[in-house]
Amino acid sequence: MSPDQSDTKGKESGPGSIVTMSVSRGGERDSHAESHGKVVQEDVTLEENFGYHQAMPRTKTFVNMMMMMVVLSSVPFGIGTTFYYSLVNGGAMVAFWGWVIMSLITICIAVSLGEIASRYPVAGGVYYWSFMLSPPKIAPLVSWIVGWLSVIGNIIVTLTANFGTTQLILASVNIYYPDYIAANWHTVLCSWALILVLGTISIIGQRYLPHVDTFCFIWIVAGVLATAITLPIKANAGRRSAAEVFTQFVDSGTGWPWGWQFVLGLIQGAYCLSPTGMLASMAEEVVKPELTIPRAMVAGIAFNGLLGLVFLLPILFTLGDLTTILGSVTGQPVPEMYLEATGSNSAAFGLFFIVLVNGLSEPSTFYTLRIPHDQQITPLVRFSRDGGLPGSKFFGKVSQRHEMPLNAFFLCAAVQVVLTCLYFGSSAAFNAFIGVAVICLGSSYLVPILVSLIRGRKEVAQGKFYQGKLGLFCNVVAIAWYIFALPLLSFPTAIPVTETTMNYAAAVFVGFALISLIWYLVWGRTHYRGPPISHVSADI
Repeated sequence: MSPDQSDTKGKESGPGSIVTMSVSRGGERDSHAESHGKVVQEDVTLEENFGYHQAMPRTKTFVNMMMMMVVLSSVPFGIGTTFYYSLVNGGAMVAFWGWVIMSLITICIAVSLGEIASRYPVAGGVYYWSFMLSPPKIAPLVSWIVGWLSVIGNIIVTLTANFGTTQLILASVNIYYPDYIAANWHTVLCSWALILVLGTISIIGQRYLPHVDTFCFIWIVAGVLATAITLPIKANAGRRSAAEVFTQFVDSGTGWPWGWQFVLGLIQGAYCLSPTGMLASMAEEVVKPELTIPRAMVAGIAFNGLLGLVFLLPILFTLGDLTTILGSVTGQPVPEMYLEATGSNSAAFGLFFIVLVNGLSEPSTFYTLRIPHDQQITPLVRFSRDGGLPGSKFFGKVSQRHEMPLNAFFLCAAVQVVLTCLYFGSSAAFNAFIGVAVICLGSSYLVPILVSLIRGRKEVAQGKFYQGKLGLFCNVVAIAWYIFALPLLSFPTAIPVTETTMNYAAAVFVGFALISLIWYLVWGRTHYRGPPISHVSADI
């Protein structure tokens, strides 16, 4: 157990209720009577009620959180870097309907997570929720698994942003030099350079990060509007009919049946909207987080869904020759799409620059996610401080000079540098990165939702965002999606499979799982007791 934790005791008074608990503050132990999870002493802040010291001023509102949800998903970048999945698996029809379907599914996920976040408005997020919702005997193990999934997901989603941006940079060269073919080592070196440059900026520019978030929100909305206005006016490749966009399935010869191709095309929306649960890591900064966080999750996903349609439809209605677009040697069809639609190198680069800037800001945003200048604690550092990672004291330490968890920052960068080397052996490495990111984040969301449902939703019923039968329906949809989708993300986009087109998502995922398992057997089995609060509840 880490120094930041405290010994906790609880006595049961009915299923799922907490009678007493202890939290550590300044080395002292205080016992607080609690009814339905609410501490009655007024001098203890909301965050401390759940076992953590309140270190952040609560200044962020619903509007701030909704804007952050838009920045995390970054629709132009998320859709732009994954266009290949939908276009190669059915064309415009799959891109449109796949986005609509994933937006609706993700709203269900947001409602499900929002109910739990309302009950436990803690920056620890999914691994804390999993601990509190699980039976005491298995709570540490469940929390351990989910904590590792969350940490890996956060690291890999940063890598996908970095790697996708690298491919966009190299793809931009093809607008003016169509004969240029980026070798694999070009991509790897460019990716490393991007990690170095953006990492340096993140370290020395901590105090400006809130302004970066504001700029990103404005840039995203303005960029979507610019695309929606420019492409219909230019339409150099002609305009597609509504029937072509909404009903015509295009088989690009991937070898998969058309139904499975459609399913594979859903990866575009699944990846773009995957950061849904990350908003919970800002709980310490939010006014009335038990309502603000869940409402912002749902409203943010709904807004992103509409924003995605505004971005997608002009592109799909002015889409040029699909064979040429999918023939991009960089694996990023966006530059060619813009070039054919506008008929101008300058206009194409101008629109493409919008997506590129989103990409350049995305790695910085994810690198420093929950590491603003006022020392908020990242999920990785929080889990490390609770004893979930090797070297918890080292990686949980916050550098006072740089006002950030510098050691944890370098750990993330080092893991990304190593994983990027996969591209030396496989041009489909980006597929693996996206797959692992969504698998890990999706699994970390699935577990608390599933445990809550199995245990009768008793705990979430005590939250202020409890949605009753609607929440139950959303739980079922979210669980069904993840059970279906997680294996899907390990499938290659085409068959027959070769060494260079193989999707290595499962291999990367299993590798991290083995590290987690080994560390649990060596240390966690006897030392890890979960977050700094215990609870007693009835067995399933």
